[in-house]
Amino acid sequence: MADSVSISKIVKAVTDARARHPAPRLCVVGRGDGLARVVGVLSAGATDERGGVSSAVDALGPSDFPREPRLASRWDIVVVAAAGLPAAEAAPVVHAARRGGADVIGLVEGPGADLWIRSAGLFDDEVARGLGPDAEGRPTLEHRIVALAGDSAGALAASLPSVRRTYCDHVVIANAAQNGVIGAVVIIPGADMPAMTANQIRMVLKIAHAYGEDLGLDRALEILSVVGTGFVLRMLARQALDFVPWFGWAVKGAVGFSGTVALGQAAIAYFEAGAPLRVSRMQRINRQVERLTSRIPGPLKRLGTG
Repeated sequence: MADSVSISKIVKAVTDARARHPAPRLCVVGRGDGLARVVGVLSAGATDERGGVSSAVDALGPSDFPREPRLASRWDIVVVAAAGLPAAEAAPVVHAARRGGADVIGLVEGPGADLWIRSAGLFDDEVARGLGPDAEGRPTLEHRIVALAGDSAGALAASLPSVRRTYCDHVVIANAAQNGVIGAVVIIPGADMPAMTANQIRMVLKIAHAYGEDLGLDRALEILSVVGTGFVLRMLARQALDFVPWFGWAVKGAVGFSGTVALGQAAIAYFEAGAPLRVSRMQRINRQVERLTSRIPGPLKRLGTG
């Protein structure tokens, strides 16, 4: 059958999602209330949090941060909290962290911070402008951490709930973008289904890992209950081609993107509720996605007949 899901692609998706990367070590450097606030926000909700600090986060004053590269190399990401910390004290920390091979992020909030950033020796892509769910500045510290953590971001999200939603949103958008491209460029009928479905499985497994769910083949089999979503997306794309044949490739890409986003957000909402992943629940998620994607053909039909 043309739309059958390739087992090899599913196995590869499970293997990719199960690839274990150690969580990066974080060190927050600052003074007083500024340091306490950053550590507290990052540690919020962590199961191993003691006294407001997670074991995944170290907190140091600027004079306590080692200047020797070998000692500074114990951390993967060093966050320098600007609040209450003079730039003259931050600069040696920034340089020492770089010499130790760590990535550096300066959390600089509020207006008039350009002078502090330059004096501390930070580059523009090393600066975060906000912290926490109510942060107005972009990019936030959570976004910078997830970007720098790379393949290790999932493990970090599992231990630090403060970066979990940022990581999961990143996973959803990345997989949705891939499915959008697949839907737009694959012209052989049915050829895009295995790749798009594998991406969806990989996405949901990564989200599960971020929420502390064990990953395995049994989980992958449960995820297969959402494969019907892929068939729905494929059906909508074909219908769209009938109505807008001149740019059907763009419609297929949009359907692949939006449908994957809907599935990812539904999965995040489910894990946020803290319930175990069961086939029956995933089938309900699938129906929710179907309802979301069922709205897509209407405007396209009107466009094609108008």
